[in-house]
Amino acid sequence: MELLGAAAVAIVACFAAGTIWNVARGRALLRWMQGGLRLLGERTAVRWRGSSVVELAIRDARAPFAAVTVIVFLEARDMPWQWAWGRLRGRRDTLIVRGALRETPGLELEALDPASWSGREAVRRVPPGWGVRGGSAGELAVHYASAAALTAADMLLTQARSAGLGVQRLSVRRAEPKFELHLRLPDQRQPAPEFFQSVRALAERTLP
Repeated sequence: MELLGAAAVAIVACFAAGTIWNVARGRALLRWMQGGLRLLGERTAVRWRGSSVVELAIRDARAPFAAVTVIVFLEARDMPWQWAWGRLRGRRDTLIVRGALRETPGLELEALDPASWSGREAVRRVPPGWGVRGGSAGELAVHYASAAALTAADMLLTQARSAGLGVQRLSVRRAEPKFELHLRLPDQRQPAPEFFQSVRALAERTLP
């Protein structure tokens, strides 16, 4: 009984510590983002989904977006067993920008890290017949619908690297969501307006 009691106390303590850690991390990132979100749109609705996911919805977004959803996706630090399993499967703290564009991209592509949780999910939805390049030794795999799309992928990834964006997945599709960007959490020493301007510029380059 004493062992059971000690185990229960340990589980509760881990849950509390993990929750506090994630909430503090999420709030710090939200404070940082406030200085740059206006570049995506004026009005943002914020919603916490548990302690591991924060969703920011921007309906009347600035061009090239019609609407944007920004998601802060944190590791499950409040559940040690889920955290360990997620780590093995490549789950890391991630910032996701999912945009409905005002125009339809002329090309379709998926650049992704096949070792990440989002990359494994995305590769299952790549249409049959697409080409693929890379994907080993830490390199992003680029799935493309045409040679022009492959060229565009190289250009977009070069632009992202130049802006300091840690891309884990870049999706450009004709169907919604037309633009999706998964990033390592940004360095908060970087000004938030610069970060979000880089995201906007990347989305603009996907359009004809």
